[in-house]
Amino acid sequence: MDIKLIIVLGFFVVVVAVTLTGIKQVPQGIAVLIERLGKYHRTLGPGISFILPFFDKRRYVKQVNNKPEGIKDHEIDLREQVYDIPQQTVITKDNINLTVDTLLFYQIVEPYRACYEIKDLVMAIRELSKTAIRNIFGEMDMDESLSARESINDKLRTVLDEATDKWGTKVNRVEIQNIIPPADLKDDMEKQMKAERAKRQDITIAEGKKQSAILEAEGLKQNQILRAQGESEAKILRAEAEKKEKILVAEGEAAEIKLVQEAKASGWEEVRKVYSASSGVDSLLMLEILKSQSDIAEAIAKGDNQKIYLPTDMAGLFGAIGGIKELLNTRKEIGDKISS
Repeated sequence: MDIKLIIVLGFFVVVVAVTLTGIKQVPQGIAVLIERLGKYHRTLGPGISFILPFFDKRRYVKQVNNKPEGIKDHEIDLREQVYDIPQQTVITKDNINLTVDTLLFYQIVEPYRACYEIKDLVMAIRELSKTAIRNIFGEMDMDESLSARESINDKLRTVLDEATDKWGTKVNRVEIQNIIPPADLKDDMEKQMKAERAKRQDITIAEGKKQSAILEAEGLKQNQILRAQGESEAKILRAEAEKKEKILVAEGEAAEIKLVQEAKASGWEEVRKVYSASSGVDSLLMLEILKSQSDIAEAIAKGDNQKIYLPTDMAGLFGAIGGIKELLNTRKEIGDKISS
């Protein structure tokens, strides 16, 4: 074989091999930093990219990832990462030692800054988290620390997100997993909780008795009100009945008086007719005088005044009585003639 052909083929193979070494494939969720002649050149995203062999090389970034298992030394994980911050002891505002266990969720959003702005990103996040936790718990007393986890989580997230922003990292959330007080204090808290439960139980029983007494009193009050209303309505009904009875009696008496008056008037009219036909004007005159005197006597008898005034002319009265006697005798004679 010709030596020239061998050289050409060899050169071609070398060129192909070198070219193939410049083709790089990056998985989804991964970023690769490329340096050209020792200086940052660009960031490779997911997919196939080409770099210049011998001039470009990938940056070693193992210290950037929290858990590098499954991640190559030159790859930066862009997915959200979970970092379990080691337990630490903090001192509260009232000088109580608490053991705090915390989880941190963060994500690298700018690989360039995460690599070149900080030497060890994971270590920096860990130490910064410890400092922030100590500061926040130092501003709170124990009771507030145990009851305000949501507030503590929000404060920690805000502080860490602001501090890691210059490192191209975003802190999505912080979760306080556990807050452990000292053993002796824990026993005191359990006793206090038992006392509080017993207190709430006593309060609940007392409230129940109170409500029962109130309901009983309300029932008695309602019963008395209903009874009083019933008695009042009964009195009103009795009064209405008595009123109606008196009205009916009065109406009956009025009707009776009216009938008597009508009968008397009719009787006087009949007598007047008889005497007018039999005895003439004198008998009628005496009859009218007798009727007037009878009306006066009835009016005096019905009046409220208990005093009776007799006329001064007693002779007139006895004359009237005599006239009445003669009229009665004349009526008797007329009756005898009619019967014979």
